[in-house]
Amino acid sequence: MKIRFSRTVAASLLLFHAGILPAVENIQFNGFLTVGGAVSNDKVNTQNGNITDSIGFDEDTRVGVQISADINKRMSVTAQLLGSSDQSQSFDAKFDWGYVSYSLTENADIRGGKIKFPTFLVSEYIEVGYAYPWIRPPAEVYGSNPITAITGTDLLLRARVGGGDLLVQPYFGTANDEKALVPQEVLPQFPPQPGPGLPAGTVKFVNFDAKNMAGINVAYTGRAGTIRGGYLQTQVSASDLGITKNDDVTFWSVGGNLDWHNIIGYSEYFERDIDGAANRFFPSQKGWYATLGYRLGHFLPHITYATLEDNNSKSDPGVALQQQSVTAGLRYELGTGAALKLEAERIDPDNGTRGLLISPVDDILIYSLAVDVIF
Repeated sequence: MKIRFSRTVAASLLLFHAGILPAVENIQFNGFLTVGGAVSNDKVNTQNGNITDSIGFDEDTRVGVQISADINKRMSVTAQLLGSSDQSQSFDAKFDWGYVSYSLTENADIRGGKIKFPTFLVSEYIEVGYAYPWIRPPAEVYGSNPITAITGTDLLLRARVGGGDLLVQPYFGTANDEKALVPQEVLPQFPPQPGPGLPAGTVKFVNFDAKNMAGINVAYTGRAGTIRGGYLQTQVSASDLGITKNDDVTFWSVGGNLDWHNIIGYSEYFERDIDGAANRFFPSQKGWYATLGYRLGHFLPHITYATLEDNNSKSDPGVALQQQSVTAGLRYELGTGAALKLEAERIDPDNGTRGLLISPVDDILIYSLAVDVIF
């Protein structure tokens, strides 16, 4: 862990103890930690370069601290400090998100700041590994959107409906200087200017902007689980990729989870449609997954099938990534607030394509182990 992380935490604590914020009440600190390692049976890497045929801890190890405080009876602030490996595989810390919330009524809040992007079922707490059964959520779906938080505002509208809770969440904002992976297929022409490109196998991230993001998230939670759906429209640009115009993007997803007696289940589906020059670097995709598990005392064995497919039209220039995977996992409760997880995943790219790997293979096996804690 870099010294920068400990200095950031220490500085935050000193501000509170120094009395700079005397009006803030009920300050609460919560934290989470995941320590995980992964290894594959092939020299071909995952496309972000973090999982190889040597045991590595960059993909799944992270630590976070959530800070919340009441400003007054109607207003509160919440923020998360996250330490994890970045794209250069160096452990660093940053304020992942932070917002101010104002209670309009008992069942309506408005928030402003940097807000977690409500793309999927576990998007709002995706860093907290203890909160879901997998070591990492299925990449075929959760890897489809590199944006994890937006700067803007949203409304949280809640209602009691038929014995359950309904949430309607419209939002609007932007996401600037986000990181996107340059596809292997366009490396020979990158950067988009005369001269030699980058060699195959290079892991290269570039910045992009998403503006005029407008969407809605709707979720209903009952005794047995949650169902949700979401829709988003935005415009993307990336000068490093030669995308100077704001190209249109639409994204929608549906899904649900089940927690009934000893049975747990998760399933989600998404479609992403990207127009113009941006399609070459962010091709249109669709995908889904299904997870089924059964609790046996402290043990939760589970299995997941996931698929990522082409959603391009014939005129789109981008090369869509296609693969299927099957993951067998086991979660063991180590006591209150701690869990041990083991997984074995088989990935099968489609028709000689590379899928979510750096280069094509017939199939690849990934073995993972992690410990998740909350405190």
